[in-house]
Amino acid sequence: MLLLSDDEISRLLSMGEAMDAVEKAFGEFAKGSVKMPARSTIMLDRYSGSISFMPSYLPESGALATKIISIYPRNPEKGLPTTVAWIVVNDPETGMIEALLDGTYLTAMRTGAVTGVAARYLAPKDTRVAAVIGCGVQGKTQAMAVAKACELETIRLFDLSDERMRRFAEEIGPKLGVDIVPSSSGAEAVANADVVVTATTSKNPVLRREWLGDRVHVSAIGAFYPDWRELDTATVSEAKVVVDSREAIMEEAGDILIPISEGAITEDHIHAELGELVLGTKKGRTPEDGLTVFKSVGLAIQDSSVANLVMKKWRES
Repeated sequence: MLLLSDDEISRLLSMGEAMDAVEKAFGEFAKGSVKMPARSTIMLDRYSGSISFMPSYLPESGALATKIISIYPRNPEKGLPTTVAWIVVNDPETGMIEALLDGTYLTAMRTGAVTGVAARYLAPKDTRVAAVIGCGVQGKTQAMAVAKACELETIRLFDLSDERMRRFAEEIGPKLGVDIVPSSSGAEAVANADVVVTATTSKNPVLRREWLGDRVHVSAIGAFYPDWRELDTATVSEAKVVVDSREAIMEEAGDILIPISEGAITEDHIHAELGELVLGTKKGRTPEDGLTVFKSVGLAIQDSSVANLVMKKWRES
């Protein structure tokens, strides 16, 4: 059985390739050919953490894998990453385990990739300024993906930790060749931004509608429990909303469920799933659109498709 570490995967995988793999996977998902049970999660309240199990099979791509992922928001206090994951890759013809992949870096890349794909369809065409709220590992790959989808000149940052913003600027600035500007508040970071990404572990809104301009695309990827949210109700209710999966969103996404519970929107407020934009059965950004929101809780098809890509690259190398 093959074992691949984060370092080995990072040498094999580029953001552009990850975005293309994820885009194809969402197209398959929209066709209805994907096998993907609902995510199974065990909450470990004693340790303020969770363990989730995420299997999926994409027949067209031949990708079969299961991710086991832990989310522990207090881990950084112990010098550990918030998110740790492993991905088991199976041969779909025999069921035999082909590989065990370190899924921590891959998870960050596939999460960034879906934001990049959404930006292809929803970001203003003249996007030059992006803002990232939350400067951990996920925030870095979010920035990489938006820079791949758009011709960025500037990325503005906000994080509760000045040290995380400093490390982000030192690592991502030279890699992307854009200006990195730390901010003193979320409101300052998103002022005049064309694209805003929230990648936090906050239970309460970190982004408010009054901070945003009229033509902005927001990607919210950090909150994935029914009682957590990163966006306030006004942002969601005034936006064209696209999601990764209606079913998953209605189970897990406080960003949508809380405004529904408040009576501000109904489930019908969701314009489309991302796969529908990929297939062209629903429209992405139109000239009439102002605020757009992409809400993702993360799907197993992202992991399987990118893991399949990594295996292909490994065989070729």
